[in-house]
Amino acid sequence: AMIASMLMQVFNGYQNFEIGLYLQGLLFNLGAGFYIFAVVAVFVQVLAKNKYVGMLAFLMLFLGLNVLGNFGFEHRLYLPQPPTGPYSDMNEFGHYFTPLAAFTVYWAFFCVLLIAGAHLLFQRGSVFKWSERFHAARLRWNAGVASISLIAVLAFGAVGSWIFYNTNVLNEYTTSDEREERQADYEKAYKQFETMPRPEVLDISAEVDIYPEERRLESRGQAVLFNKLTENIDELHLSLSPLLTVNAIEIPGAELTDVDEVQGYYQYRLVEPLAPGERRTLSWDLTWTNPGFPNSGSTTRVVANGTFVNNGEIMPQIGYNSGRELGNPNDRREYDLPPVERLPKYGDPEWLDVSQFGVSERTDFRTIVSTAADQIAVAPGYLQREWQADGRRYFEYEMDAPIWPFLSFSSARYEVARDEWHSGTGASDDVAIEVYYHPQHGYNVENMIRGTKKSLDYFTEEFSPYQYRQFRILEFPRYATFAQSFPNTIPYSEGIGFIADLRDQDDIDVVFYVTAHELAHQWWAHQVVGARMQGMTVLVETLAQYSAIMVMEREYGPEKIRRFLKYELDNYLRSRGGELIEELPLALVENQQYIHYRKGSVVMYALQDAIGEDKVNLALRRLIGKFAFKSSPFPTTGDLIAEFRAVAGPEHQQLITDLFEKIMLYDLKVAEATVEESQNGGFEVTVTVEAKQFEADGKGVEKEVPLEALVDIAVFPEPGDDLAEYFLPEPLYAEKHLVTTGSQTFTFSVSERPARVGVDPYTKFI
Repeated sequence: AMIASMLMQVFNGYQNFEIGLYLQGLLFNLGAGFYIFAVVAVFVQVLAKNKYVGMLAFLMLFLGLNVLGNFGFEHRLYLPQPPTGPYSDMNEFGHYFTPLAAFTVYWAFFCVLLIAGAHLLFQRGSVFKWSERFHAARLRWNAGVASISLIAVLAFGAVGSWIFYNTNVLNEYTTSDEREERQADYEKAYKQFETMPRPEVLDISAEVDIYPEERRLESRGQAVLFNKLTENIDELHLSLSPLLTVNAIEIPGAELTDVDEVQGYYQYRLVEPLAPGERRTLSWDLTWTNPGFPNSGSTTRVVANGTFVNNGEIMPQIGYNSGRELGNPNDRREYDLPPVERLPKYGDPEWLDVSQFGVSERTDFRTIVSTAADQIAVAPGYLQREWQADGRRYFEYEMDAPIWPFLSFSSARYEVARDEWHSGTGASDDVAIEVYYHPQHGYNVENMIRGTKKSLDYFTEEFSPYQYRQFRILEFPRYATFAQSFPNTIPYSEGIGFIADLRDQDDIDVVFYVTAHELAHQWWAHQVVGARMQGMTVLVETLAQYSAIMVMEREYGPEKIRRFLKYELDNYLRSRGGELIEELPLALVENQQYIHYRKGSVVMYALQDAIGEDKVNLALRRLIGKFAFKSSPFPTTGDLIAEFRAVAGPEHQQLITDLFEKIMLYDLKVAEATVEESQNGGFEVTVTVEAKQFEADGKGVEKEVPLEALVDIAVFPEPGDDLAEYFLPEPLYAEKHLVTTGSQTFTFSVSERPARVGVDPYTKFI
């Protein structure tokens, strides 16, 4: 397997072989479970009367052990399946190595006992009866077998006790069902407080100490609470990650009335109510530790190299956290919970004054982050100073304008690449670009910088000025594969950007695209953010998709975008069948990624194709002009759609309705195509198009509706040998034609012999 994989590396032009790592992964990380079952299989064969009975018995045992987890038996002390640890270049096997080694050694000693048992009971000659086999076993039992067996028993017990100490004493052992039940209990107990009056946070000052080798983090700080309501606030609830240990929480004039340490929910009564317009300071001192190792579910946020946490994980959060609710309808029925409401209903007046971030006011922010002496720590804001003390490294960051309280803290052994984007309007508007990356992962850093510059060009030209003087990208280990946009700071997974292979020029440049998408969030989220209700992710994710697509098209041309849109369309159509609750129109999306990402890309590209990129961008500039950096009330998809309707002509109003407010599907196909030479030396192409349009409901039930739309019809020559299979050659003819329900025929004249004809060949309709 290893040699075959290395040959594939050679054939793909890669020679950085890490044979020691391959052997470790193949023979230890992956192989341990196979060795254990190999010994079990031999032992079962020894007990069986013949090999076929042994095979069947082993198969039953193997399947039985694999389904035990479904019945709540999940502890690896009785399941012979050592955990496998994901590998990251940044953090290597990291904290996964110790439990893998422990469980492997534990089961290895058990295997020694099975081997001893197999030796004692092994059939030789014509011994068939169990009495005869036991007699033979007594004869084989000698000092050597006894010594080995005793050592194995003692070692098996000792290692098992140490594992139990780690998984059940240092950590709490819970099954997946118990963790699910806790989620249900959290909602049952505290959902009632979701809409209770709560203060806003106007200022955060934090000290975060990261101890990478210990996987420990200390969080201390103060937050200024402000009552912007017209009534007193006499109760304050805090949600904390259950991973945190509370050393101290102080709120002047408050007394703790109820504590749920399991759920991390703290209820305070304000003996001195927080009056309208009044401010009060919340102080905290919290610790995040990772003692030993759990049976499963090890956190990957605080690690030896590549820590990445956000403020929701290491600081108190005000009020109930709806993100912890169960989302699967079957699970909710099992725990007698009402049907899920992923987001408040569109237009709900109680939520118009609450942003997608769950708050209505931005906050001042400053922090001091410390880490190991060989690492760099980064948080949003601008570096004010850096120093070393007591063998540790300290970094002070401060933001010069209020931001949403959406914060990240990162630490790793970074190399830093620096560049600068020049606005052309003066040095004060220039942007410093920094990429923090693992020293061996410089492959795509220049491409990230290029994507940043191209995106800043487009976004500042088409939307509004960039609000910061700096833009930073930070690599984190590939335990998760996403990037996330915090104020002027983008944590970016090793797995989706830093080790991506971009050498094939025909492939989509995923690094350029993700960089553009995350930078776009500095506008769509950090300048304009929607009210917390249905449709809010259109204003953040769909508009970021559109922004990135337009930068991509300007850089790489429409052919690359055609391939990207085909991917997005296929993903959307495939994902509709997996919807657990209800598919909704784009305007009402409830954080369903296949809608706001995948469908959103196709919809926005179709809109700009129909009414023009300049008009779409004019509408977005107007939206920014009305809502950028504003507090409540926040915009909704209704505000966005109104801007689109204002710039589009009357002929496009129904299209906007179909794209955003309905679930529309199209059946467009070329039923027949013929070509004849014309007398003037050209060619006449006759195309018969069949077309239908369907409107679907949330369950996928479709009904046919009349179609009347302008659709691209194009005629293409034979593609050249140098053209990638998914690229279309330059068309001989391409125009929009009015297509209606049913069959219709179109005739075109072209100068060269055509090879293909397409209706909607550029994937603009769903």
